[in-house]
Amino acid sequence: MRHELWGPEIHNHRISDQAAPLVSFILKYDLIIWNDKDSEPTFETRSGLFRKIYYGAIEPYLLFGVGAWGNRLKLKKIRGSLNSLQRRPLIKINKAYRTISTEALQVIAGIVPLDIKEKKVFGKFLLTTINNDIKFGSKIFKWEDYETRLDPHNIHPADNISITYDKHKPSGEEIEIYTDGSKINDQVGAAIVVFYYNAEIFNRTIRLSDFATVYQAEVTGIQMALEFISTIGPWNKINLYTNSLSVLEALNTFKTSKQEILAIKNDILEMSKEKSITLHWIPAHTGIQGNETADSYAKKATTRPIIFKKFQRNPLNN
Repeated sequence: MRHELWGPEIHNHRISDQAAPLVSFILKYDLIIWNDKDSEPTFETRSGLFRKIYYGAIEPYLLFGVGAWGNRLKLKKIRGSLNSLQRRPLIKINKAYRTISTEALQVIAGIVPLDIKEKKVFGKFLLTTINNDIKFGSKIFKWEDYETRLDPHNIHPADNISITYDKHKPSGEEIEIYTDGSKINDQVGAAIVVFYYNAEIFNRTIRLSDFATVYQAEVTGIQMALEFISTIGPWNKINLYTNSLSVLEALNTFKTSKQEILAIKNDILEMSKEKSITLHWIPAHTGIQGNETADSYAKKATTRPIIFKKFQRNPLNN
């Protein structure tokens, strides 16, 4: 028999009548942590963590399926329903009296009103999924200016590959390529430097669009390294070093929604048929010559007058 602490069974999502039971359930038991469905739930009451529950469970649930009903936000009834459902969690977060206004609760908690948050989520859906331009006030956002994500479910399982890496330190032998990205004063640059038996033989720098992220700069560094590798003949071994653990983890993960990560995976897979390419993670600013040199070049790249690579904006950062 279903234990009451597992909450109400909700099958169809509707703002007006199906979201309220879930909100009431979470509010009743505060923070719930369970082991598995066959065991008795265990829970601890820490009111300070309730904000995390709101952002991690309640708000995403209330905005579920926004792509289908987001255009109805112009209806006053919908806006009222959203803010009404948001009110109870806000009372819990603020430990406030029920008589306080919803607007005051939103200000005190520092949480964006749900109808406004819905506009952001729905707008992002239109830009990246439907590929529609949107307008907020007098500003127009064009969908082609924003990067679109791949649907991992549309990629054949055989194409889901993992590029492994290790944490071995440089040996100073053979070809060693170091990459880095930098952002200074809202200007972004990427660089690579190539060593052959500890002697620098090549370097390249690129300045990116100002709204590019450091992550995108690090990805660009890997791409630049692969472009260099494609220009040289078969080699005994090529070691590629980066201090970006996030990029290496993205390459190591089988599934991806980022086009540039998938392209890098495919490039490495293709090049590995003729060349031995190994990726390594190294810590930043620890005195490793190649890493320090790449870092210096990347910082200089941010001051270059010409932008050589334009990036589409990341909708998650806007």
